[in-house]
Amino acid sequence: MKFSRELIEKNLGLMILLTVLTVSVGGLAEIVPLYFQRSTTQPVAGLKPYTPLQLSGRDVYVREGCFTCHSQMIRPFRAETERYGHYSVAGEFVYDHPFQWGSKRTGPDLHRVGGKYSDEWHRIHLEGPRDVVPESNMPGLTSMTPPSRRGCAPCAASACHIRTRKSPRRASRSRARPNRRR
Repeated sequence: MKFSRELIEKNLGLMILLTVLTVSVGGLAEIVPLYFQRSTTQPVAGLKPYTPLQLSGRDVYVREGCFTCHSQMIRPFRAETERYGHYSVAGEFVYDHPFQWGSKRTGPDLHRVGGKYSDEWHRIHLEGPRDVVPESNMPGLTSMTPPSRRGCAPCAASACHIRTRKSPRRASRSRARPNRRR
């Protein structure tokens, strides 16, 4: 029996085995050398670990799903480097886990815009994006707005944005009849 393309194409098990073997060898050849390159495992000059405030901001970025439209990786294309600056390199992301890279971008890249706009601009943009960028399709993030700015009374501020799964009728019934244990 001669080992040929026909034999591989007719034998499904052999084709799967050879495909897995080929992908594994190719993956190892691409990934393993990255672990031994200093440029991918060492931070770039001047990069420091995130402060607690920066980490909490990153948590909000992930929790609110901002990464689905805004990437944090500047690709090495002329249009992007002219707009955002030098393209991203692996050493800039050694403290990021998980990475927030992506190639689909609905909104602008957010990797290097930290000091570009004022805090007031960001506040307005988060509450009502179309107030500052008319063509934006980003939803307003009112859940991040302090209750006092949403028109809530100070005494009701903590209850202003509480979400519950119960209907109003069931919620009132559960308050009227507390859970008694004997």
